[in-house]
Amino acid sequence: MKKTVILSIIISGMVAGSAWSQETELVINNGDIQIAGTLSEPETETGKPLVILITGSGAQDRDETIIGFKPFKIIADHLTQEGIPSFRYDDRSIGGSSGVFTDATLDDLASDVSAIMSHFERTYDRFILLGHSQGGPVATKVVSKDERVNGIVFMAATMVPIKDVISEQIVVMQTMMGKTEADIAPTLEFQELAYETSRKDEGWDDLKMAYKELVELEISKLPAAQQAYIKDIDAFAEAQFNAQVTTTFRTPQMRSLLYYDPIPDLVASGVPSLAIFGEKDTQVTVDQNATVYEEVAQAKGLDYSSVRFSEANHLFQPANTGMVTEYATLPKEFVDGFLESISEWILLNY
Repeated sequence: MKKTVILSIIISGMVAGSAWSQETELVINNGDIQIAGTLSEPETETGKPLVILITGSGAQDRDETIIGFKPFKIIADHLTQEGIPSFRYDDRSIGGSSGVFTDATLDDLASDVSAIMSHFERTYDRFILLGHSQGGPVATKVVSKDERVNGIVFMAATMVPIKDVISEQIVVMQTMMGKTEADIAPTLEFQELAYETSRKDEGWDDLKMAYKELVELEISKLPAAQQAYIKDIDAFAEAQFNAQVTTTFRTPQMRSLLYYDPIPDLVASGVPSLAIFGEKDTQVTVDQNATVYEEVAQAKGLDYSSVRFSEANHLFQPANTGMVTEYATLPKEFVDGFLESISEWILLNY
């Protein structure tokens, strides 16, 4: 992979990257929410659209920093080198951005992107959205309401409702851990109950009881020596339920995302799109997501492109297993050709 080293000097809020780039720190208002981010531009005006980068699940900074890896920073630098400007921003409650991220619904997240376009529309007349993982549904929600979007780059983006993605993750990861379908079935049954409880926002006490039963079942499968470490199963189950279930499924954001299907909004918009997937991705799998995107796009006659990288994980690093547990051990770089797949599509079409 081609690597570029950038020596940066901060001058009155401007970062002079090299002969081909400059960076400006900005704060954009969306009502009473402040969105802090970085505008990366070529030194010379090229007339290319502004690419707005949208992070995946969980509150993340503008570089989408994950265990020291900064995917969005690297993408922004590459795009600028190719003459393509971009804007990346901190999620709500992170870095310089205000608000509470988990309280932000899908519509709220989409409104942040629209506010960013409104800020830049005096200087840019075309916009491309690049959404990573959960950022993909945010992008399709934007195009369902805002006609200013000229294209979407889906980066390992979910193409089915999030509830289906979560269940698929459980199956894939637990299968890789050696569990059978029978072993996994109780967890999937609980997940379905959790999805419905979240959707209705009622029945939380029943869900807690179901979780306790699931925990007791899983503990009963452990060797006696490991079981001995858990002195109070009820307290253990309560703590786990509050930490894992309540904080995930009872947030306004997750409740707005669980059942949202991004494909109909993409089809209705007719916006050209590029979807990139990693075949070793265990979080957003090719079989579940790439297949849906490609089949629907072809059937509906959409302007689309699809690229798959055989050795890439969810972050598009060269991977061994694709499991989240190996992320920290992998090189902080993309697989060969990943960056070029984005810039070449933009340069060819815009």
